[in-house]
Amino acid sequence: MTKDEFFDAAFQELQGIERGEVTIELTAGDILLGRVEYRTSNGWKVIVFSDGDDWDYIDSIIPPSGQEFKLWPEKEEDDCEEMRKLRSYQPPRDQLKKTWGFLT
Repeated sequence: MTKDEFFDAAFQELQGIERGEVTIELTAGDILLGRVEYRTSNGWKVIVFSDGDDWDYIDSIIPPSGQEFKLWPEKEEDDCEEMRKLRSYQPPRDQLKKTWGFLT
């Protein structure tokens, strides 16, 4: 999977969750603080950083293949629009509690 294919597929997975076509399960972490890990029904791992039960940002997304694409590059010049979009993704407000399990 290329980086561009990864970005497209990751956004499709997030949109599938929004539409209810893809389900998620909390597999690790505490929604009140720190990294919270979810697994989708398609085998993706979505790791969200929670700041006191507030969805802060997506820390990482890992496809079923396990191939990792860093969303937080070490060098600023390696950053790109797609990385910033994934990091700043926010689910629809009404899905924070119902779908992702956040208390807010």
